[in-house]
Amino acid sequence: MRQIPLVADGLLRGTTISGAAGLAVGSPAWFTWLADDAARSFSFRSAAGAYTARKERRQRGSAYWVAYRTAAGRQHKVYLGKADQLTPERLAEAAATLAARVTQAAPDRPDQGAGGVLLLSTKLFVPRPRPDLVTRPRLIDHLNDGLDAARCSLLSAPAGTGKTSLLAAWIAQLDRPVAWLSLDDRDQAFDQVLRYLVAACRTIAPGCGRRALAWLDAPRPPPSDVLISALVNDLAALPAPSVLVLDDYHVVRDPAVHDAVEYLLDHLPPTLHLVIATREDPPLPLPRLRARRHLVEVRAADLGFSIEEATEFLGAGLGLRLPEAQVAVLVERTEGWAAGLQLAGLALRDRGDPAAFVAAFTGGHRLVADYLLAEVLERRPPPIRRFLLATSVLDRLCGPLCDALLAPDALLAPDTLLAPDAGDSVGGSQGVLEELERTNLFLVPLDDERGWYRYHHLFADALRTRLAREAGPEAAAALHRRAGAWFGREGLLPEAIGHALAGGAAEDAATWIEALTPRLFATTSIHRTLAGWLAALPAPVLRSHPLLCLAQAWLLIHRVELESAAAWIDAAARALPAAGDARGAVAATRAYLATVVPTTAPDQAVAWAERALADLPPDDAAYRSIAGISLGQAALAMGRLDRAERAFADIAAADRAAGLVQGSLTASTQQANVQRLRGARRQALTTGWAALTWASEHAVPATVGRLRTVLAELVIDENDLTAAVPLATEGLAALSEFGNAPPLVLLGSLPLLRLRLAQGDVAAAEGVLAELRPQLAQVPFAMVAQLLEAAEARVRLARGDGAAAVAWAAGVAWTAPVQPATVADLLRFGVPAVEAAAVVPARVLIAQGRVTGEDALLQRAQRHLEVAGQLADERGLGWLRLRVSILRALLADAQGDRRRTLGSLAEAVAQAESEHVIRPFLDEGEPLAALLRAAARDSQARVSPAFLGTLLAAFAGGSPGPHGTGLIEPLTERELDVLRLLAAGHSTADLAAQLFVEQSTVKTHLIHLYRKLGVRSRTQAAARARALGLLD
Repeated sequence: MRQIPLVADGLLRGTTISGAAGLAVGSPAWFTWLADDAARSFSFRSAAGAYTARKERRQRGSAYWVAYRTAAGRQHKVYLGKADQLTPERLAEAAATLAARVTQAAPDRPDQGAGGVLLLSTKLFVPRPRPDLVTRPRLIDHLNDGLDAARCSLLSAPAGTGKTSLLAAWIAQLDRPVAWLSLDDRDQAFDQVLRYLVAACRTIAPGCGRRALAWLDAPRPPPSDVLISALVNDLAALPAPSVLVLDDYHVVRDPAVHDAVEYLLDHLPPTLHLVIATREDPPLPLPRLRARRHLVEVRAADLGFSIEEATEFLGAGLGLRLPEAQVAVLVERTEGWAAGLQLAGLALRDRGDPAAFVAAFTGGHRLVADYLLAEVLERRPPPIRRFLLATSVLDRLCGPLCDALLAPDALLAPDTLLAPDAGDSVGGSQGVLEELERTNLFLVPLDDERGWYRYHHLFADALRTRLAREAGPEAAAALHRRAGAWFGREGLLPEAIGHALAGGAAEDAATWIEALTPRLFATTSIHRTLAGWLAALPAPVLRSHPLLCLAQAWLLIHRVELESAAAWIDAAARALPAAGDARGAVAATRAYLATVVPTTAPDQAVAWAERALADLPPDDAAYRSIAGISLGQAALAMGRLDRAERAFADIAAADRAAGLVQGSLTASTQQANVQRLRGARRQALTTGWAALTWASEHAVPATVGRLRTVLAELVIDENDLTAAVPLATEGLAALSEFGNAPPLVLLGSLPLLRLRLAQGDVAAAEGVLAELRPQLAQVPFAMVAQLLEAAEARVRLARGDGAAAVAWAAGVAWTAPVQPATVADLLRFGVPAVEAAAVVPARVLIAQGRVTGEDALLQRAQRHLEVAGQLADERGLGWLRLRVSILRALLADAQGDRRRTLGSLAEAVAQAESEHVIRPFLDEGEPLAALLRAAARDSQARVSPAFLGTLLAAFAGGSPGPHGTGLIEPLTERELDVLRLLAAGHSTADLAAQLFVEQSTVKTHLIHLYRKLGVRSRTQAAARARALGLLD
């Protein structure tokens, strides 16, 4: 496998000219190597940091070098310079710069939201009341009275009536925690609103909503009520009464959001009170809430200012001392409307004749607003007026951002009303913002430090309308481009992308989207956002960026639209020459696709994966993970189980270290699958439990559902049906609710079908199949059809109707060695496919041959088992070898060959004993039980008496024994004593005192407990014990 050269300790190694000793960095030979066209990249390591340097070339110009470092799913880069500029000092400086950027972009930045998507923390800021705010005790008392008596408080009134100000004053006097979410026009999709809702709730209940976000991150999330139920369950554990506020709810238009809020209201825990502030009544069941006295309402009439309140408002807030008669006219004309009073007060401050001005306007709120806004704007100095209009394109403002929008250059034509005059000063936007807030000019602070602000929605709408009318669309677009550039420089990429798209800067948007795409592999939470961004890009721009083409391909792979995905990978490859070096990412994606297409191509997958690993930088954990998983899948398809297991184990560990949850769980699940194929059930249990324990500490993606179903199969093998029930049912529920691809749902359904058959509930097993059939009608994989047919045959056998399945079994039974392509297909689908093709046909033929006495059926089964046994021996399939031995015993018995019967039975029992496998014997029913009883009576039968007794007890309906707990080893009585005390919260010293042993002895017991439970801490041990019922 080709590796890129390495620079470390001042030496270049790994090139044909550097030799074993290495080549000194900064030497003439170093610069000669850099200038050589064959030199494309190298990795750099030092105490300051690490990165990968790549040579890039402008379309018309010389080559230059760029340093790249990927961390936490985000790529950072620094320009190094031309070859002759790459001195040792320059390399070290770049490492330090990249290390600083990685630290600054760490996941605990305020804009890093739940689920890995960047969220605006300012939307969660609880507003503080202004010092000059008019106290409104009648309204605050009204809200207080409903706090415990009702579920919801609704503030429904037009814009500018003082809803948010009232809430700020009310919250300031509350003695309970408050979560706040300000909605805006971008919150038009359920998943976006739910992410912010979880983020808001986490301000009062850290850690809540993890399961909801995990489900939301699935390719096809479950219904909204399932997601909200998960969040409600978390909120029900709130230790004290709390309040959740949804401000500006009127912007929401998605029916799914309204349905979710209705569901939340219906199931709101008693410790939480919901407040909704809106300009219009939401489509919620308000009559029902009123009838049940669950609703407190504040309407426009309630919010209207009285003459006394208006007098205080105009005096304290705006410094106006008006006669009561003039205040009364203002109240009458504005109908007590807070925004109207504020606009009127702003206009009156510069008027010498207040009475004449008050008489000059009339009409409804909209007319009053238009009139007064014009008055307010016209009386601002030109620089302030330009400031207001230019910054109106922003959803949130800060001083440096506003400076960037107002900087003079050719972006704004000199003849527009936005162009600064010669005497205008720039660079003082922070002072302007503070002055606007001081003068009460509709500016709302978004944090306590007065760093971020927003305009009052009414004011912002009016400013944007005027900007579009007077400056034209191109001026607004130019401002959006400036805003995008500033957000991009600050690393706030989602906002940068939004402004770039609004300003027609598609190339800039594409560059920033490209920088975010590595998050695909850390979490699926950005899928929907990414899909929307890609759809907004012009096709030529999208196709010119290889990483964006690959992002589109991955979105399609997750939807199992594989032909379309292949076309986008080809598009990425075509874009490579014009857009830098993404060869490794393209190769890794091709490798993965080669392992999942209907006709698997393991040789191609290996070639592409090795090429990817040679081209990818060492710090690109995401695509290196994809390449590694592809190598494991290819090795599995080629029957190289040891190589596949090592590959999956290596990737699982690397992805855990890199924080790639989905990749780690995928690799661990496949590692357990390979171990089960080998017949190493105990080892597979250890792998699976360890992965599930680790996953419980992270946001869990859809992959955990498949892992649970694999664990269900492993505990069913030992006949621990009680432990299997939650694993099989919850695992399948997760797979189905996540909207996974039908083949994956089928694989996840088979353990539940097996469990129902083991429980003797054939009707329930048929129900599992009935739910599956419609989902699999259009699936292009031939193996999926065979899996379904084999499952139907198993149900027919259990129903005693083997005759209905015998034609199928005879038609698919093997008569010649299995072709390599078929073996590859079997192995990539794992034990379920091997069982469907190698075991079930023989079971049907033997069962029916025993009933009818037809020798032809038994002969067909014998030939099939010969081929299956050969496959098991050649590929090291211990699981299949056990099943073949069991079926050979039944076959020999049907053919009257006692010696062969006992020999096969002894082989099967010996193989099963070491891994404590019981269920495959029970599945064959009374015929095999009779053989085991006969073996127990036969002194010449070389069968383990201890395990034979365990099997016979299981046939008799006895306990599965001490192993039947889903554990890799049973717990001793003393270990159970330790576990119970540990779960009760006792310290090591307490344990030693209560058990009358030394603390060192307790620690030894804990070590054994952790190993047997597959955990690493006391908390995990207690949780695992409860899940297994060990504390009952």
